[in-house]
Amino acid sequence: MNRKYNFNSNYKVGMYIRLSREDGDDLESESVTNQRSLLTGFLKANGLNPINEYVDDGYSGGNFNRPGFQRLINDINQGIINMVITKDLSRLGRDHIKTGYYVENYFPEKSIRYIAVNDDIDTFYETSGSDMMPFKLSMNDMYAKDISKKVRSNLLSMKKDGKFCGSTPAYGYMRDKNDKHILVPDPDTSPVVKRIFELYVSGYGSSAIADILTKENIPTPIMLKNKSLNKCNHPEIWKHTSITNIIKNPVYIGTLVQHTTQNINYKVKKRKKVPKNDWCIKENAHEPLIKKDIFDLAQTIKDKSNNYSEDRRHIEYILSDFIYCKDCGAKMSISYDKKRDRVTINCNNYRKFSKYHICFSHYMNYEKLEKIVLDKLCNMSIKLMDYKDEFEKLIKQDHIDFNLDYKNKINLLIKNIEKLKTKQDSLYDDKFSGIITTETYQRLYNKAEGEIKQSFNKISKYKKEMSNLSNNNNDNYLLIVDDFLKMKNPTKEMLNKLIEKVYITKDKKIEIYYRIKN
Repeated sequence: MNRKYNFNSNYKVGMYIRLSREDGDDLESESVTNQRSLLTGFLKANGLNPINEYVDDGYSGGNFNRPGFQRLINDINQGIINMVITKDLSRLGRDHIKTGYYVENYFPEKSIRYIAVNDDIDTFYETSGSDMMPFKLSMNDMYAKDISKKVRSNLLSMKKDGKFCGSTPAYGYMRDKNDKHILVPDPDTSPVVKRIFELYVSGYGSSAIADILTKENIPTPIMLKNKSLNKCNHPEIWKHTSITNIIKNPVYIGTLVQHTTQNINYKVKKRKKVPKNDWCIKENAHEPLIKKDIFDLAQTIKDKSNNYSEDRRHIEYILSDFIYCKDCGAKMSISYDKKRDRVTINCNNYRKFSKYHICFSHYMNYEKLEKIVLDKLCNMSIKLMDYKDEFEKLIKQDHIDFNLDYKNKINLLIKNIEKLKTKQDSLYDDKFSGIITTETYQRLYNKAEGEIKQSFNKISKYKKEMSNLSNNNNDNYLLIVDDFLKMKNPTKEMLNKLIEKVYITKDKKIEIYYRIKN
């Protein structure tokens, strides 16, 4: 480049280097070493030395949540650097909108001088490269889109061929050392999977199996993933859900099921579900751990651990999202005590892991707790009677919110009904194809039918409540304010305006944290 740069000694330079997998590790011109050499030579020729170097090796240009880039942004915010230099614009990023934001908005606002050496871009001067920047951004974005399309197409083709393309093999398997797309039994964990199935078909429930494995100090699936440990509550304890997931996974009979979800697009990393008809299912893709007749038998067994009452499963309690354990911070679970015929609460951690001495019993009668909380709110509300005008405004807005909330709930229920009907159709296809037995089909079909009926009942209930809200109130909001302050017909939405959390101590003491601070 022939243009002469004007620098002074006040510049604190940060060199940014990025190499993504799509750039290809074998391309020397794009290697980390080559980028570093080019940038160092450029700075030396202009009498500058870098303060810091930021490297992201193996990160896509469409993703700006890269560790090196985030460290660069943090140093800019702290005033550690005031100049950023890259080999070219694509090293900074390939997303048209986000890259343009940093170059044209963020860097100028922070008084950061940005230079892309090979593209002749310098944000402190009008250059030919700067004039061409919109076109370069578009071309880089198109390149990223094209690469993403090719990668997704290639992955889909591999999945259809029965090649494993996931990030982590299922518990019990590992990648073949000679071919990372083939699963082979893991000598350490495959015996555990076999034992789980043996215990399950022998009559043990998933919770009982989880207890056995925990007491024997067998590492859990989450412990083998290391990076997820900090997000897991007591990772050393086997959960019954982990056992259930293993029992239901056809990977253990050699069937590979992939492409069940996919990214929304090449820019949005959030994933969406793929219709079952488009799943990539490959039988005999790898060595099975479980015989098919044992696996099929396990699918027909009703898990003893799932002893909930279907009639009570969908009951909503107005305090369900507010109650927490004061001692460990876990949510309090609400359950029906069949023996005493009452609804109770207890610490979720204690309920699940009491045998491992985690937390304490906080066993309480839920209905008594609800009455105590509502009485306290009612007493507090008496003091607020002088603020009726303020509450009238609040309630007016609440009525708008309630109507919208009801409509959203009804729409979700309608979508759920459609999914359940689609599921029933799929079950018929599975029965017709011999994938499931007639007995299993009838059981699952009836279960879906029951959920559809419950959804219709909820829709009727919500529509009735909306009608009452519209017809009975007749815009007399002062009456509604009185009901609100006296805690008549309280709803979860109403409590959410007043309460932040309700804590229960091991001594059964109740602490209410209000949203109304004064």
